[in-house]
Amino acid sequence: MIAPLAALLARAFDDDPMMAWVFPDPVRRARDLRRLFAANLRHADRTGRLDAESVDGGSVGVALWLGPGAFPMPAWRTLLTGHALLPFGFTLTSLARLRRLNAYALMQHRRTIAGPHWFLHGVGVEPDRQRQGIGTALLRAGLERADRDRLPCYLETARESALPFYSRFGFRVAIPGRLPGDGPPVFSLLRPAAVKRPAASAAPARA
Repeated sequence: MIAPLAALLARAFDDDPMMAWVFPDPVRRARDLRRLFAANLRHADRTGRLDAESVDGGSVGVALWLGPGAFPMPAWRTLLTGHALLPFGFTLTSLARLRRLNAYALMQHRRTIAGPHWFLHGVGVEPDRQRQGIGTALLRAGLERADRDRLPCYLETARESALPFYSRFGFRVAIPGRLPGDGPPVFSLLRPAAVKRPAASAAPARA
């Protein structure tokens, strides 16, 4: 299950500004992204939810959600998910950039929200199946779960073009940042928790 979903995400994020910056070599990028997303998928599978959309028995989209308290990752979990082994396969440039990205993202995450929340760690759709409602269905499934829990949602994206899409679901830009130096933009988005509506009062009895 993990390997095909990791390959799907690698294809979906091949032209993502953040991933292209971390993995600048287009020849190596597909392999490196598969390794990174495999570790991220295992993390979400252990601590949150994996929502997948399938067509004719094959997955065409997947969303990775980390549950409350799952981020940042404790050291022991980096071993279970495979994150601890990632440095042994990346170039020095990619490893340095990934560390810069992780440190910056953690800082922005903590600045944006501190309490329990759901973290959309990634959502990807096969390139030839995009703009067909698959990403919308994946996002709605996770947001409905967050609304049942009465919890806010958080995500990060380097795609400014994706901001209108997320805004349709109640996300708002909390911090429009950029990685220092030559890094890409990093938008931190927050969706407030659903408000519990008071129960309707009973109609007064007629005399």
